[in-house]
Amino acid sequence: MFKQYLKRTAICVFGLALYGLGNACGVIAGEVGTNAWNTLNIGVADTFHITFGMTNLIIGLVVIVIDLFGKGKIGLGTILNIAVISIFSDFWIRILRSSGLAAGTISGILLTLAGQIILSVSTIIYMIPELGCGPRDTLMIIVGKRFPNTPIGIVKFCVEIIVLIAGIILGAPFGIGTILVMALQASIFQLCCRLFRFEPRNLVHEDLLDTVRRIRSGLS
Repeated sequence: MFKQYLKRTAICVFGLALYGLGNACGVIAGEVGTNAWNTLNIGVADTFHITFGMTNLIIGLVVIVIDLFGKGKIGLGTILNIAVISIFSDFWIRILRSSGLAAGTISGILLTLAGQIILSVSTIIYMIPELGCGPRDTLMIIVGKRFPNTPIGIVKFCVEIIVLIAGIILGAPFGIGTILVMALQASIFQLCCRLFRFEPRNLVHEDLLDTVRRIRSGLS
C-alpha cells in the first residue's frame, strides 16, 4: 500500500513539476499575455515585488481556504499542487530567462500556446493518480454546484474572466496571446484528453483524510 502511494505521489509530483514549465512559458511570453490565472499571478507578483512562484503559493492557499468554506474536497494532490508548482514555476522561469529566449510577438504567441499545451498534458498526468484536484479546479466544481443549470465550461470561463480582469487591473500584460489562450484552452485540453484517452469525469479523487486512513491501514 505504501509503495503504491509513493508511486502515485511521484507521478503527481512529476505532472506538477511539468505544470511549472507551462506556467514559465506563459510568463516568458511577455507582453502578448498568458492565461487568466497566470495573468493574476504576474499582476500580484509585480505589484508586491515577489516571485511568480511565491504569488502562486499565496493565491493557491487563499483558494484552498475558499474551497474549504465551500466544502470542496481537498486531497494530497491539492496540497502538492500549490507547493510543487510554485517551486518549479520559479525554477523554470530562471532556466528560460537564462537561455536568452527572446519574447517578440511571434515567439511570445508560440510560447504562450506551447505553455498551454504543456499545462493540459501536465494536468492529465497529475490527475491520473486521483490524489485530489488542484485548488482552482476544486473552486470551479464548487461554483458549478451553485449554478447546476449552467454548463461547467461557462462557469469556468466566467470565473477566469474575473481572475483575468483582476490581473489586468494590477498591471499584468494582456495581448493576443491571452485572447488565443482564452479561446483555445478548452479545445487544447480536450484534444490532449483524446490523445491520451483520458476522461477526467471517470476519476474518483481521494480527500486527504481518505489517503491518510488508507496509508495507515496498509502499514498496520
